[in-house]
Amino acid sequence: MRGECALPEGSRLLVAVSGGADSTALLLGLHSVAPEFGLSLHAAHLHHGLRGPEADADLEFVSALCARLDVPLAAARWDCRARMRRRGLTGQAGLRVLRREFLAQVARRTASAAIATAHTADDQLETLLLRLMRGSGLAGLGGIHPRRGSWIRPLLAAPRAEVEADLRSAGQVWREDSSNQDPRYARSRVRHDVIPAMLRAMDRAGSGRIEGRVADAISPTERPQSPRAGLARRVAAAARELRGAWGVVARRSARVLAQVEKVHGREFALDSRRLGSYPATIQRTVFRLLWQRPGHTSQDLTERHLNALQSLVATPRRGSRVDLPGGWRAVCDRGMIVMRRGGGHEPPPRPRAVPARGHS
Repeated sequence: MRGECALPEGSRLLVAVSGGADSTALLLGLHSVAPEFGLSLHAAHLHHGLRGPEADADLEFVSALCARLDVPLAAARWDCRARMRRRGLTGQAGLRVLRREFLAQVARRTASAAIATAHTADDQLETLLLRLMRGSGLAGLGGIHPRRGSWIRPLLAAPRAEVEADLRSAGQVWREDSSNQDPRYARSRVRHDVIPAMLRAMDRAGSGRIEGRVADAISPTERPQSPRAGLARRVAAAARELRGAWGVVARRSARVLAQVEKVHGREFALDSRRLGSYPATIQRTVFRLLWQRPGHTSQDLTERHLNALQSLVATPRRGSRVDLPGGWRAVCDRGMIVMRRGGGHEPPPRPRAVPARGHS
């Protein structure tokens, strides 16, 4: 709370509390330091309407905890299955969308300056592995950020084992969500199958051994210095470094992108010869940054799109084109790559653009 999660004195902070170990610890921890930082707390809990009596018990637990701490609680029961069906949302990702919307609504209603969620170093480890398996660029490998706008994650450097050990030492119970054990979810398979297998492989190799016994990595009563905690801490530290590296690349790429001039209302042009003189990482980041400009769809550029755009830079034959999400298209025309929306089979008129200068 003195670093990236810092808030002005006198701020109201909304704490997302599910009743699990991480969010219970987050609420208790913030409650203990709130006077020091001049914060007032408000809690929020969403009953998803999916787990029956188990979810009812979660709500009762959170209500009792907040009453004991004298922290105001905003709780709601949503039929998340029906809401997702109406909006075409699915799975854990769909539930995350609804939770974020609920929390944002409560934050506005309570005039909260920020929303605190209980992501830990273990969540960071799982996220990095999932992104590696699905394919991710440098930005994605920075993992979960401690702060994104009004969302803060004060526990991000803490391994889950240490969180649970602190709760046990304080005599504080918590709730367990049975869906966290469900092998239908990729994150659950990574948590219960992939990470223990990695730790066993490291133990057998010898060189990667972490203090403690590998068996602790699988045990639900894991010690704070277990192999899993050590791995989570190291990955969280690596993610911090990768976020720093991404910042350097993004700033340099933004200077290149600054040479791209918007023309004809909703078309963008880039000097492909100049762009081709930069490393591949800069090229790809330029396209990502360009895609974030207003007017593009919410759908991200995929690895396939980025590879195709790089091929336009490498071999800028006039008339070559790449179809992009949302009806956008990138077309080569006389040394320029023009991104335009809509069809048309003729090359667009050559736009004006400011060429990129230098490599600083």
